[in-house]
Amino acid sequence: MKHAAAGLLICLLCPPSLPAQSQKPLLLGLASISGGIETLYVTKKIGAFKRNGLDVEFLLLQGGSQALQVLLSGEIKLISGGGGTAAQRARFKGAGNVLVATYTPTMPYSLYVNGKIPDAKRLKGAKIAISRFGSSSDFAARFMVTRLGLDPAKDVTIMQIGNQRERMSALLSGSVDGSVVDAPNTLIARQQGFFELADASKLGLTYPHNNIATTDRFIREEAQTVFGFLRAFVEGIAFYRTHKAESIQMIKEFLRVSDNAIAEEAYDYYSRITPAKPYPSAEGVRGVLEEIAVSEPAVKTAKVEQFIDGSFIAKLDQSGFIDGLYKKK
Repeated sequence: MKHAAAGLLICLLCPPSLPAQSQKPLLLGLASISGGIETLYVTKKIGAFKRNGLDVEFLLLQGGSQALQVLLSGEIKLISGGGGTAAQRARFKGAGNVLVATYTPTMPYSLYVNGKIPDAKRLKGAKIAISRFGSSSDFAARFMVTRLGLDPAKDVTIMQIGNQRERMSALLSGSVDGSVVDAPNTLIARQQGFFELADASKLGLTYPHNNIATTDRFIREEAQTVFGFLRAFVEGIAFYRTHKAESIQMIKEFLRVSDNAIAEEAYDYYSRITPAKPYPSAEGVRGVLEEIAVSEPAVKTAKVEQFIDGSFIAKLDQSGFIDGLYKKK
């Protein structure tokens, strides 16, 4: 039995080159187009999905709620998303969604401020723009303010302003003193004369921001497909992390921008925080559960292991496949 299992693992790790007609169609739902997701586009562009017998297409959905809904309905078998409170609350209540990879294991936000705030001490009394209360930008803002030694509930005023463009407009008009900004908008903020006071990813914030999620049922019925998808994805991540020039061109295609500097800003940020081995973030999920437990104490009994399945990445890791991708570079 032991040998049979080992043989299956070898087969999974070394799929044959498959003709186009034998490639399995697979639709991947994207909760949004945001930084970090370009790694999936890179994976597709370099042909990694096809080498693993998959013909992957992307479907842009209207946010995390819709992504979770179509995943649980069975309309789509895999999504990029599924890490926030709504997804983990659903899982706690018995839904079948589960994280199999986390490829942005932090909140990719920085706090940018105007020139009147040269350091953290001068942040006291400032107005800080976020999208809306309860959002990831709200969480990141409070985390960064706390790490800077202030109380976000007392020392600053956090204001619901809207999306990134609306927050930048508020910063430019002077109606707020600072804003939560994500890459590559960080470059635009600097060009407008604002400067970075804090970067959540450098302050130790762990959060399951970008993930690959599927369902228990799909894992039971099509483990080979999930494994092939993730095998291709870690190859795409390796290419992204080690081929800057090519990846920047793909970012420009994916984000539909012509400015090389914008694409490079995105690359420099996300290549730094994207892990070579994208295990589903147990620590990040634990933080989300603690957040939910504030209003729903029953969640304190939940075990993180119920919300993640790291077995696929573990197989790729333990076999030496992922390390081998970087030795080739």
